Amino acid sequence: MSEKIKVIYIGSKLFAHPSHRMYIERRIRERGLRISEIFQCSTMDPELPELLQNALSFEEDLLIFTRRETSALVSELLCRLNDDTLRLDGELVVPSRIHDLRHKSYLYEINERKINVIVSEVGEELSPLLLEPIGKKVMHLFLEEEKLPPTLEKILWKENRNLEEVEILPGWLRLELYGEENIGRLESKLAPWFARTIPGDSLVESLIHYLASIGKKITFAESCTGGLLAATFTSEPGASEILEGSYVTYANRIKAGWLGVREETLREFGAVSRECVLEMARGAQRNLDADIAIAVSGIAGPTGAVPGKPVGTVWVCLRNGESVRVERLQLHGDRNAIQMLTVLTALKFLVESEKNKIFDFFSKIP
Repeated sequence: MSEKIKVIYIGSKLFAHPSHRMYIERRIRERGLRISEIFQCSTMDPELPELLQNALSFEEDLLIFTRRETSALVSELLCRLNDDTLRLDGELVVPSRIHDLRHKSYLYEINERKINVIVSEVGEELSPLLLEPIGKKVMHLFLEEEKLPPTLEKILWKENRNLEEVEILPGWLRLELYGEENIGRLESKLAPWFARTIPGDSLVESLIHYLASIGKKITFAESCTGGLLAATFTSEPGASEILEGSYVTYANRIKAGWLGVREETLREFGAVSRECVLEMARGAQRNLDADIAIAVSGIAGPTGAVPGKPVGTVWVCLRNGESVRVERLQLHGDRNAIQMLTVLTALKFLVESEKNKIFDFFSKIP
């Protein structure tokens, strides 16, 4: 098994469909496979045979997604590259010398490169991925200071072949450890920072598990993110254990009517203000009897800026019990980037609001 794989979409429909492509690539990550490159090629493109041949010249194994109507063409091209013949197996035309076949997914080999061809259709469940994972462990590291410690920076640089890091926000790193034979060694090197880590591919799923285990409920009062915070939680299993309801309060009259934000607050300070998110969070926490409430209000753009409040101005308030944290953010990017950065910041605030309790909780899980 190679360390990374190349992914090839044959045909534009699979590649261009946003939800199905996200589904496919989520399944790839869950399988523990590392993607080096993603290609897309039309079935009518005369360069398709060359693309497959070039892809096989590298060390990576291949994962090819194609639709039912073009799967025979893909099999034929692979046979040409491997001096093989075609055969009919159930509904699929496949190369004669395939290694494994499971419900519209087969494993083939050319020049010691493993090739997993999967027939996929939008809206259908994905067939099994047959490439073997190389072993993967994901953890989220929350540093007490936003700047990377030099010793950690050196480890990340030296181990970049087996350890990938992404800075989600300053002070929050997503670490991916690869290779069954490497994970133990890498964990030893990272041991000084283990006390501030949360395991799991999805931080939100881990947060749901933690909050459910300690019996806490959470709610949200969102303006500029339009429900994205709540959607981020409900996209993960188990969300119903900790989230009973949430608010999207875009207009001022809704903020006032649903959450009890005072008219004088909106008139004197505006919806994008410290005072407003404080009252939004208080109202949501009170109305839903939640332990934790997060409120956000801001200017995601591209319009809406006013003097003193440029595009990207966002206020976030987190109430955890009686503890309150309110901060003003100045974010950059387009509308969607500002909304997502707001959500990520709220998640970081949630972790930090639990202080060391959340890290102690996960440290006791084998």
